[in-house]
Amino acid sequence: MKKKLVLSMLVILLLLIFFNSDYIIKNIIDYTKLFITNLAFYTLIMYVIASLLVDYDLLEVLNPKSFITIMSMLSGFPSGAKYTKDLVDKGYINSDVANYLITYTHFPNPLFILGSVSQIITKDLALYILLSIYIGNFITSRIFKVKSEILNIQRNNNTNFSTSLTTALMQAFKTIIIIYGNCIFSLIIGLLIIKTFNFRGILYCLTFGAIDLTKGIFSTILLNNKRIRGILILLFINLASISIHGQVKQILNNTKISYKNFVKGRIVSCLFSLGIFIILSN
Repeated sequence: MKKKLVLSMLVILLLLIFFNSDYIIKNIIDYTKLFITNLAFYTLIMYVIASLLVDYDLLEVLNPKSFITIMSMLSGFPSGAKYTKDLVDKGYINSDVANYLITYTHFPNPLFILGSVSQIITKDLALYILLSIYIGNFITSRIFKVKSEILNIQRNNNTNFSTSLTTALMQAFKTIIIIYGNCIFSLIIGLLIIKTFNFRGILYCLTFGAIDLTKGIFSTILLNNKRIRGILILLFINLASISIHGQVKQILNNTKISYKNFVKGRIVSCLFSLGIFIILSN
């Protein structure tokens, strides 16, 4: 029954795309330019460097938990899920630690917030958003904290830079494709919903904010009140759009890391971050 329902929905989606092809293609091209400019290259570089740092034994001097937290803050989502999965696969952390980390390592790219987002609202409000998310995630990390040991790791004495770089690039490109694919699929659904129901204003923002994070953030420019824009952007980032949830779920697929812990973390962090932002923005 479920399979038939999904099949029917896909057929309907295909027909809607066919009859709105010009509209869909134009928006996909615009979105792809936005994706490449604001995310793709920076994220690719960060993923490659992070992988090389692990291969060259940075974790002998830096706690794996700290490494994942810091790199997630620098890279932006869904890097928390990626780095957590990578270190589980390499044996640096166990599943208990991984399920703890996934609750709070959801951070936006700081350059995106202080750059692109600050142009939508103000530099002060953009900074308040970033601080609120950091503090909210820190509180979340205290709430879900578990007592579990880092695994003992043998030093890798056979590291070959060429091999490490090739592997890092392959894994990074795979993750970028997952991110882009989910974004485009979510974008198409959002565009069709908007066009079918002719949403405007706040409904337009909420629809894209729930489905595709980037489009949702930029759509807040339609609202006059910059503080309301800031609150919506904070909610979109903290709760994560359907697109981000899809990315995280795919990254965590076939692992012992529970996607449910990611969802719990998003809800708890959102509540604290929202309260902090309201206080700071006053």
